[in-house]
Amino acid sequence: MRIAIAGASGTGKTTLALAIAERYGIPMNPIGARSVALEMGFGSPYDVDQAGKRAEFQRRLFEAKRDWERDHEAFVTDRSVLDNLAYTGLHVEGTLEHEEVVQVFLQAARRYDMIVRVWKKDFQRLDDGIRNTDPAYHDFYELILGGLISRARVAVVDLHTGDMETRQARVFRALDSFQRLLTEN
Repeated sequence: MRIAIAGASGTGKTTLALAIAERYGIPMNPIGARSVALEMGFGSPYDVDQAGKRAEFQRRLFEAKRDWERDHEAFVTDRSVLDNLAYTGLHVEGTLEHEEVVQVFLQAARRYDMIVRVWKKDFQRLDDGIRNTDPAYHDFYELILGGLISRARVAVVDLHTGDMETRQARVFRALDSFQRLLTEN
């Protein structure tokens, strides 16, 4: 299985991805915004913005994530490549106007068997002192992400609950059904 969690910052993607990785014994993609920011010499992705390096950061993040996912037959990732493109669209003017760029990201996303989408209205925690706390920023992000997900033509599980146990139960049911389909075919 190749599973991606998609959603705004602070919505519990990593917690959910770790639960999936543990239950199904699949590796979790270790490439993330913080690791790439650190690799570039910054403390957080938001520090990258202050240095005017968001375009380079997003390119590096996408390429590292995509390459890692290509090298693994099964995985779970706590941020889809479509999340990466949505953030690029928010921070790098004109990105989403270039269809050839969008298609590169959509092609990478089509490798996912399923995208699990979490929503900020159901749960979002922004009190870590790092994340952007502007609700409009996250609303706009979700609009962009939704449009990209609809273009990806990948199975989507929408989780409309903030309760982590309920989220996990719903995702596990969907993934168990998916596994049954795979073994039957």
